[in-house]
Amino acid sequence: MTVTNGYCTLGELRAQISWPSSDTTKDTALESIIEATSRFIDRYCHRRFYADSANATRYYTSTNTSTLYLNDDIVSIGTLGTDNDGDRTFENTWATTDYDLLPLNAAADSKPYTHITVAPQGDYSFPVQAKGISIYGKFGLACPEDIKEACLLMSGRLFKRKDAPFGVAGTNQFGTLQVISNIDPDVEILLNPWRRLV
Repeated sequence: MTVTNGYCTLGELRAQISWPSSDTTKDTALESIIEATSRFIDRYCHRRFYADSANATRYYTSTNTSTLYLNDDIVSIGTLGTDNDGDRTFENTWATTDYDLLPLNAAADSKPYTHITVAPQGDYSFPVQAKGISIYGKFGLACPEDIKEACLLMSGRLFKRKDAPFGVAGTNQFGTLQVISNIDPDVEILLNPWRRLV
């Protein structure tokens, strides 16, 4: 299989688990693990860590005339339009001087833009009605290093689960050792700063 929007590569996972590059017998299984882990990270963080390859149009409803809180991460805006009369025709096309993407230094810090405010001298305000705002732009977020590391750690752990059937990892003088079912604490530390509150 081919991994779609995976947060680590097959080669990186092989190195993580010390699997020889000359042995390709587990490639399909490893790619499946990368895919599953990457989509788990999306669900856990309530966001995705890959940017669209092209601009797309999305619609929003604002509850505030001065600030639009996005439930999507956005890389850049091509066109922002608003509909003031509810006919779903976005007759107001905002200039870049009409709004500010926030946080202001998000791009410099490799962080996403999460909301938009009306600029102090802007000509428009956000309509407070269903589907009153249209944004044509590039959505998503490039994968940061800590997300890649979380993907590698979790993927390596999943691969090793085949050696621990039914969660049993072995025994010692205290009895049977079991694999903990909760998320790995190190993975959690890496993911939590990126977790969106919903």
